[in-house]
Amino acid sequence: MSIPEKSETELTSRWDCDLPVNNEPVVTVNFIFLAALSVLGLGLAVVRFFSPLGRFSGMNDAYAWGIWKTFNVMTLTALGSGPLGIGIAVWVFNRRQLHVVMRTAALSGFLFYATALVALGFDVGRPWNFWSFLLPWRWNAESAMLEISICMPLYCAAFLAFELIPLVLERLKRTGNDRLRVWVPVIERYVRLVYPFMMAGAYVVPMMHQSSLGGLLLLAGYKIHPLWQTSFLPLLYLLAAGFCGIAFVTLLLLLACSRYERPLDMVVLGELGNLLSWSCFAFLAVRVADLLWRGQFETAIAFDSMSVLFLIETGLILAPAIALRFRGMREAPRSLLQLASMACLGGMLFRFIPTTIAFEPAQRAVYFPSVIELLMSVDYIALGVLAFFLAAKCFAILPGKLEPAQFKFREISLRELVTQLKGRTA
Repeated sequence: MSIPEKSETELTSRWDCDLPVNNEPVVTVNFIFLAALSVLGLGLAVVRFFSPLGRFSGMNDAYAWGIWKTFNVMTLTALGSGPLGIGIAVWVFNRRQLHVVMRTAALSGFLFYATALVALGFDVGRPWNFWSFLLPWRWNAESAMLEISICMPLYCAAFLAFELIPLVLERLKRTGNDRLRVWVPVIERYVRLVYPFMMAGAYVVPMMHQSSLGGLLLLAGYKIHPLWQTSFLPLLYLLAAGFCGIAFVTLLLLLACSRYERPLDMVVLGELGNLLSWSCFAFLAVRVADLLWRGQFETAIAFDSMSVLFLIETGLILAPAIALRFRGMREAPRSLLQLASMACLGGMLFRFIPTTIAFEPAQRAVYFPSVIELLMSVDYIALGVLAFFLAAKCFAILPGKLEPAQFKFREISLRELVTQLKGRTA
C-alpha cells in the first residue's frame, strides 16, 4: 500500500522519536574509554568522600569554592537548561514543532543535573550533613544556599525524571513481558492526571534556582569585578541558562544525528536556531542596559584584561544572535553547529568568569585547581556522556530513521522528503 501524499506543513512534524540506536553494539572503543574515565573519577570521589578535602583540592581560606562548584555546578547546569528554555517556547509561546526535541532536551538536562549533584555531594566539606536538606526542621533559613540545595535535587529527581517516564514505558511495551505490559496503561493514566502540575513545577523550580545561583554571587560584593557584579545577576543568570540550554540541545542533536546516522530536519533545527537568536538578543539587551545604567560601559571598552574577557564573552554571544537572523545560516547544519557552539562557549564564560577569574576574595590570594580536581571534573563529564550513549541505545530519544542513503550531515529539504515519501511503498 502506498503512503498517501502529505502536505509540506504535515511533513514538518514528521521528525519524531522512533527507535533506540541499534545499528552498533553497546560496547565500543568509545564506550570503554568513557567507562574507564568514569570509574576512575568515581573511585577518586569515593576516596575523597572519606578523606580531608585539602588533599584533593587547590582551595584555600580565601577561595572556599573550587572548580567542582564553579564549573560543574554553576556553569554546566546552564547547558542542562534545555528543558527550561525549549519547554517555555513549546508550552508558553506555542512553538509546538519543537516538542519533538523535548526528549533529547529532558535527557541532557537530567544528566547534567545528576552529574552536578554527584560533584556537589563529594565536594561539600561535611558530607555527613548533606542529607539534612530532606528534613525541613533542620534547614538554615538564613543560608543563601538553602533554595539551591532544595531546588536542584527536587528538579532533577522529581520533575526531570518524570519527563523521562514515557521513555521507560515505551521500552516496557516493546521489550517487557506480558505481566509488565499490563501495568503500562495504568501508569500512563496516572501520568496524564498529574502531568499539568508536574510541568508547572518543571519550569518554576529551575527558574528559582538558576536565578538563585546568580543571587548567590551578590554576597561577594566588591570581590567580583564590576563588569560582572550587578544586582541584575539573578535575571542574567536565568537568561544565560535559557540560551545556553537551547544552544546545547541544538549542538547535541546535530552531533548525535550525525554520529548515529539519523536524518536532519532543518525545519525543526532552524526553529531552534531562530529561538536561540532571540534568546541571545534578550540576554545582551539586559546586559548592555545594566552596564549603561551602572555607568560601567567605559570599563567594558577599556581593553584591559577584564575588558578583553568581557568583549570575548560578548562577541561569542552576539555573533550567533546576528548570524542566526538569516535563514540560510540557521538552516545549514555546519553553520548552525558552529554558531550553537559559540553561544554555548559564550554563556559558559559568563557563568564561569565571575565565580573564578573575576573573583578576587583577598589580595595576593591565588587558586588553581589541583590535578585531581581537574581529573574528577573531566570524569564527571565523561560519566554524563557515557550515560547519554547508553540511553540512546536503550530508549527512543533521537529522531526517527529514514533510508540509509540519507545518512549525511546535510540539510534534508522538504521537497526531497516529499519525493522520498511518494516513492515509498509498504
